[in-house]
Amino acid sequence: MGEKEIKLLKNNQKKDLKDIEWVDEFYEFLQGNIPEGIYLARHSKPKLTQKKAFAIIWYLQEHFCILPDNIERCDYCGGLYDSNSEGGYWESKGNHFCSGCADNVPHNYDRGKR
Repeated sequence: MGEKEIKLLKNNQKKDLKDIEWVDEFYEFLQGNIPEGIYLARHSKPKLTQKKAFAIIWYLQEHFCILPDNIERCDYCGGLYDSNSEGGYWESKGNHFCSGCADNVPHNYDRGKR
């Protein structure tokens, strides 16, 4: 692992998840989808939009370096993906896209940027 790479510290040894799966669980939690084994009073559940939920993840990635910064949110489908192994960035539009949404990016834009 490189000097700047982040390894998530986990307080839940019952789950053997990849970093993308942990971040996705947190993303879903922020949208009000509470994972199994987590109990909150009904009035305490967060209920953010996908964009607001990812804004929190982004802040934890960029400013606190708590979450790995290779996890991105697709601007087309809203799903999370690991940018080290898939997806891309449409530079002229400022959009991220997962591999499943790559067809939404015209091939004549940002050639070679995928």
